[in-house]
Amino acid sequence: MAINMYAFAEAGRTGNQTLRVEANIPLSFLGGQKQHISPMDGKRLLEPLRLAAKESLDYIGKRASSVRLDVDCEIPVGAGLGSSAATTVAIIAAATRAHGVQLEREEVCEIAFAPESYLHGNPSGVDQAACTYGGILQFSKPDKVTPLRLGRMPVIVVCDTGIHRSTKGLVGAVMKRSKSEVEFFREHVDEASRISKAAVRALTEEDDQELGTLMNRNHELLKQIGVSHPKLNELVKAARKAGALGAKLTGAGGGGCIIALCEDPKAQSRVGRALKRHGGTPYNVSMDTSGVRSASNGTALK
Repeated sequence: MAINMYAFAEAGRTGNQTLRVEANIPLSFLGGQKQHISPMDGKRLLEPLRLAAKESLDYIGKRASSVRLDVDCEIPVGAGLGSSAATTVAIIAAATRAHGVQLEREEVCEIAFAPESYLHGNPSGVDQAACTYGGILQFSKPDKVTPLRLGRMPVIVVCDTGIHRSTKGLVGAVMKRSKSEVEFFREHVDEASRISKAAVRALTEEDDQELGTLMNRNHELLKQIGVSHPKLNELVKAARKAGALGAKLTGAGGGGCIIALCEDPKAQSRVGRALKRHGGTPYNVSMDTSGVRSASNGTALK
């Protein structure tokens, strides 16, 4: 599900004949870090942005071109909300639009794999799909993305633990464990797949009680494979106690955010207040249905 938190990118062509990407990286993109950023750190932070622009320009045959990027991101970094995917998608749309090319959404998703792989190692593709298409998606693999047309949107609360982490490191640790506990992980993956299919039915049938039950079970599975965190578990428990129909971690785990399903806006407010009392930061979000957007001047947002 895509939510209404965005990354912005504005691209302009320059006169140089070599690829040079510059960016204004605000504190929001750095996750609020205020410590000194060394030249080496700056280069590391710019690399996924540079890769997104390079892959985009290579794709449209503009290898000898350069571009200047101004980037902003209002999504917390390392919180499991797809900040890197949103920024990557916005850069791809802006960089190509600056050269007069409007990409199809399938192309944006395809190009996004290189910078996302740099950041996360082996991304599933679900984050960039959500950022590109918007709405609620049924995702099994990058070339099989099905939008869900629902009569009523679920009422949710997203809450940040304030503990942000590296997706690449977490995914790597889980992959390593999965190779030594093959049967254990196979059983969990099979059950997670069944939960996903059942969740699609619950959404289309507007069965929030069943959807909440499935979310709760999914969180238990994620705890068992070692990707949760005590603070995530605390917030999930607090949300349920406050009346949430279901709650689970979102993203790679290890920190970041939970998502809680509520019966109605009144329950949503009650759950949000309870999560705040437990040290979380609730976000007032709604579903974004538009996906990536471009303008003729090379500006894009997601």
